[in-house]
Amino acid sequence: MDINLTLLGEMITFSILVWVMMKYIWPPLMYAIQERQQKITDGIIAAEKSKKDLELADISIHNQLKQADINAAQILSEANQLAIYNIEKGKQKALEEKEKIMMKVKIETEQLMSKANVILQDKTLNLAFIAVEKILKRTINNDIQKELINDLINNIQ
Repeated sequence: MDINLTLLGEMITFSILVWVMMKYIWPPLMYAIQERQQKITDGIIAAEKSKKDLELADISIHNQLKQADINAAQILSEANQLAIYNIEKGKQKALEEKEKIMMKVKIETEQLMSKANVILQDKTLNLAFIAVEKILKRTINNDIQKELINDLINNIQ
Protein backbone atom coordinates (compact mmCIF):
# COMPACT_ATOMS: atom_id res chain seq x y z
CA MET A 1 0.00 0.00 0.00
CA ASP A 2 1.41 3.31 -1.03
CA ILE A 3 1.20 6.35 1.07
CA ASN A 4 -0.05 8.91 -1.23
CA LEU A 5 -1.41 12.35 -1.09
CA THR A 6 -4.99 11.15 -0.48
CA LEU A 7 -4.03 9.33 2.60
CA LEU A 8 -2.08 12.35 3.80
CA GLY A 9 -5.11 14.58 3.12
CA GLU A 10 -7.37 12.22 5.00
CA MET A 11 -4.97 12.24 7.97
CA ILE A 12 -4.83 16.02 8.00
CA THR A 13 -8.62 16.25 7.70
CA PHE A 14 -9.05 13.70 10.50
CA SER A 15 -6.57 15.58 12.68
CA ILE A 16 -8.41 18.87 12.08
CA LEU A 17 -11.70 17.13 12.81
CA VAL A 18 -10.32 15.70 16.09
CA TRP A 19 -8.84 19.09 17.03
CA VAL A 20 -12.18 20.91 16.29
CA MET A 21 -14.07 18.26 18.22
CA MET A 22 -11.64 18.56 21.17
CA LYS A 23 -11.72 22.35 21.11
CA TYR A 24 -15.43 23.15 20.54
CA ILE A 25 -17.65 20.08 20.95
CA TRP A 26 -15.93 17.99 23.66
CA PRO A 27 -15.89 20.65 26.48
CA PRO A 28 -19.65 21.47 26.34
CA LEU A 29 -20.40 17.76 26.05
CA MET A 30 -18.21 17.00 29.09
CA TYR A 31 -19.77 19.92 30.96
CA ALA A 32 -23.28 18.57 30.23
CA ILE A 33 -22.22 15.07 31.35
CA GLN A 34 -20.64 16.41 34.55
CA GLU A 35 -23.70 18.57 35.23
CA ARG A 36 -25.96 15.55 34.74
CA GLN A 37 -23.75 13.44 37.01
CA GLN A 38 -23.88 16.19 39.65
CA LYS A 39 -27.70 16.33 39.41
CA ILE A 40 -27.89 12.56 39.77
CA THR A 41 -25.51 12.64 42.76
CA ASP A 42 -27.50 15.48 44.35
CA GLY A 43 -30.74 13.55 43.73
CA ILE A 44 -29.30 10.42 45.36
CA ILE A 45 -28.05 12.42 48.34
CA ALA A 46 -31.43 14.17 48.65
CA ALA A 47 -33.23 10.81 48.42
CA GLU A 48 -31.03 9.34 51.17
CA LYS A 49 -31.56 12.43 53.31
CA SER A 50 -35.31 12.21 52.71
CA LYS A 51 -35.23 8.53 53.63
CA LYS A 52 -33.43 9.34 56.90
CA ASP A 53 -35.84 12.21 57.57
CA LEU A 54 -38.76 9.85 56.94
CA GLU A 55 -37.32 7.30 59.37
CA LEU A 56 -36.83 10.03 61.98
CA ALA A 57 -40.38 11.27 61.37
CA ASP A 58 -41.71 7.71 61.76
CA ILE A 59 -39.83 7.33 65.05
CA SER A 60 -41.07 10.73 66.21
CA ILE A 61 -44.67 9.91 65.26
CA HIS A 62 -44.38 6.53 66.99
CA ASN A 63 -43.08 8.22 70.16
CA GLN A 64 -45.80 10.87 70.00
CA LEU A 65 -48.47 8.17 69.59
CA LYS A 66 -47.09 6.32 72.62
CA GLN A 67 -47.12 9.54 74.62
CA ALA A 68 -50.66 10.31 73.43
CA ASP A 69 -51.78 6.82 74.49
CA ILE A 70 -50.19 7.33 77.91
CA ASN A 71 -51.82 10.77 78.23
CA ALA A 72 -55.19 9.39 77.11
CA ALA A 73 -54.97 6.56 79.64
CA GLN A 74 -54.04 9.04 82.37
CA ILE A 75 -56.90 11.37 81.44
CA LEU A 76 -59.31 8.43 81.35
CA SER A 77 -58.10 7.28 84.76
CA GLU A 78 -58.53 10.77 86.19
CA ALA A 79 -62.00 11.02 84.66
CA ASN A 80 -62.96 7.67 86.21
CA GLN A 81 -61.66 8.76 89.60
CA LEU A 82 -63.55 12.04 89.32
CA ALA A 83 -66.72 10.17 88.33
CA ILE A 84 -66.36 7.83 91.31
CA TYR A 85 -65.74 10.81 93.59
CA ASN A 86 -68.80 12.62 92.23
CA ILE A 87 -70.96 9.50 92.62
CA GLU A 88 -69.82 9.05 96.21
CA LYS A 89 -70.37 12.74 96.90
CA GLY A 90 -73.85 12.46 95.37
CA LYS A 91 -74.62 9.43 97.53
CA GLN A 92 -73.42 11.32 100.61
CA LYS A 93 -75.61 14.31 99.76
CA ALA A 94 -78.57 12.01 99.10
CA LEU A 95 -78.10 10.33 102.49
CA GLU A 96 -77.84 13.71 104.21
CA GLU A 97 -80.94 14.92 102.40
CA LYS A 98 -82.74 11.69 103.36
CA GLU A 99 -81.80 12.25 107.01
CA LYS A 100 -83.08 15.83 106.87
CA ILE A 101 -86.35 14.72 105.30
CA MET A 102 -86.72 11.89 107.83
CA MET A 103 -86.13 14.34 110.69
CA LYS A 104 -88.72 16.73 109.24
CA VAL A 105 -91.22 13.89 108.84
CA LYS A 106 -90.53 12.71 112.39
CA ILE A 107 -90.97 16.22 113.78
CA GLU A 108 -94.16 16.75 111.77
CA THR A 109 -95.46 13.36 112.91
CA GLU A 110 -94.72 14.20 116.53
CA GLN A 111 -96.44 17.56 116.11
CA LEU A 112 -99.47 15.90 114.54
CA MET A 113 -99.54 13.31 117.32
CA SER A 114 -99.32 16.11 119.87
CA LYS A 115 -102.16 17.98 118.22
CA ALA A 116 -104.19 14.77 118.00
CA ASN A 117 -103.59 14.11 121.72
CA VAL A 118 -104.66 17.66 122.60
CA ILE A 119 -107.77 17.33 120.43
CA LEU A 120 -108.48 13.90 121.93
CA GLN A 121 -108.05 15.27 125.45
CA ASP A 122 -110.37 18.19 124.62
CA LYS A 123 -113.00 15.84 123.23
CA THR A 124 -112.57 13.51 126.20
CA LEU A 125 -113.01 16.43 128.60
CA ASN A 126 -116.07 17.58 126.69
CA LEU A 127 -117.51 14.08 126.86
CA ALA A 128 -116.68 13.94 130.55
CA PHE A 129 -118.38 17.25 131.17
CA ILE A 130 -121.39 16.09 129.20
CA ALA A 131 -121.44 12.85 131.24
CA VAL A 132 -121.10 14.80 134.47
CA GLU A 133 -123.85 17.15 133.38
CA LYS A 134 -126.14 14.26 132.59
CA ILE A 135 -125.31 12.64 135.90
CA LEU A 136 -126.00 15.82 137.73
CA LYS A 137 -129.30 16.19 135.97
CA ARG A 138 -130.33 12.85 137.29
CA THR A 139 -131.04 12.73 140.84
CA ILE A 140 -128.73 10.22 142.29
CA ASN A 141 -127.28 10.23 145.62
CA ASN A 142 -124.25 12.38 146.32
CA ASP A 143 -121.91 9.52 147.23
CA ILE A 144 -122.51 7.74 143.94
CA GLN A 145 -122.19 11.03 142.10
CA LYS A 146 -118.83 11.80 143.72
CA GLU A 147 -117.61 8.30 143.03
CA LEU A 148 -118.58 8.56 139.34
CA ILE A 149 -116.90 11.94 138.98
CA ASN A 150 -113.71 10.65 140.62
CA ASP A 151 -113.70 7.64 138.30
CA LEU A 152 -114.13 9.91 135.27
CA ILE A 153 -111.31 12.17 136.41
CA ASN A 154 -109.04 9.19 137.01
CA ASN A 155 -109.87 7.81 133.59
CA ILE A 156 -109.18 11.14 131.94
CA GLN A 157 -105.78 11.45 133.53
